Amino acid sequence: MRLRVEYRVGPELRFLANLDMMHAMERTLRRARIPYALSEGFNPHIRLSLGTVLPVGLWGEREYFDIDLVAEMKAEKFVEQLNTVFPEGLKAAQAIAIEPSAPSIMSVVNAASYVFKVENAAAEVREQIKTMTTQPELVVPSRGKKKNRPKDLKPGIYKIKVKTEEQFDIIEVWASTGASVNVRFDELLDLMALMGLSRRQVADVWRGGNYCRVEGHFYTPMEQVKKV
Repeated sequence: MRLRVEYRVGPELRFLANLDMMHAMERTLRRARIPYALSEGFNPHIRLSLGTVLPVGLWGEREYFDIDLVAEMKAEKFVEQLNTVFPEGLKAAQAIAIEPSAPSIMSVVNAASYVFKVENAAAEVREQIKTMTTQPELVVPSRGKKKNRPKDLKPGIYKIKVKTEEQFDIIEVWASTGASVNVRFDELLDLMALMGLSRRQVADVWRGGNYCRVEGHFYTPMEQVKKV
């Protein structure tokens, strides 16, 4: 059987690289005595597929992975056993059984939300950020493979929500993670700097979730499976 799992990567693990995360998951699965399946070949490994890579420097509120098992196991039991041995900073939230033929997370996730916790943002700066998608283009230097080339983020920014709390402003941006326009969190930081927000004002940044955007609607990878 195959399970799709939602889990949280806490702030204390924000500097964990993707390969280290994979190793942490594999060690946890062994310690939890999960009946995982192994790949074939000379060097078999656990048939585990993490979702989109969590950038180094960010923590993640809702991350996902798929895992193949060699025996039936209730999703609730899987989550319980995993959480008994997860290292500090990792916690499974839920799991669901999916069809073995279901598309992988990597193939269906095409958007993500990035959350910025901001101190002392001026009202006019908050308004500029909130309405920046009304501008004809949003150009910043690329931080990807084509480093420092002008990159227009507007086609890849879907919506922006700004919420003012007692001491902080919370800015959440839903953006594309697809091949056509891949919006990085550090490019969003550069964009907000152009709107007048200093990097020193950004107290925290995290990925709020990964999504499957279909016809303008956002579904989590769990909802996408149920929807299909």
